[in-house]
Amino acid sequence: MRYEHFRDGEVLSERFAADLARTGISLSPPVPGVYLGSSDIGNVSTRVPAIHPFVAIMDADGSDHTPEFAEAAASGRAREVLVAVTEAPACAAADVLLSGERRAQAWVRHRAARTG
Repeated sequence: MRYEHFRDGEVLSERFAADLARTGISLSPPVPGVYLGSSDIGNVSTRVPAIHPFVAIMDADGSDHTPEFAEAAASGRAREVLVAVTEAPACAAADVLLSGERRAQAWVRHRAARTG
């Protein structure tokens, strides 16, 4: 199977970021052209608007797959992030699903990204 590069659903990402910000966690915009591994979410994102946010539980100099990451995963910060990142996509999804205008905008921007 060939994995496609992930295409960010901007409308969904904007809603997710806004909902996450209400918890005091802000996101950094993705670095253009940087692809963090391959996954089937890339294939999904070429067909429907999708998000795949990364929310840190460590400082910027931390790295996953390390003993320090394992320790951070059991921290209070990780618990706060976990609660926030489970609530934010649910709120974003409800907002997009309940707003015909936002839903239409998500599809328009998704289709424009596919052709542009």
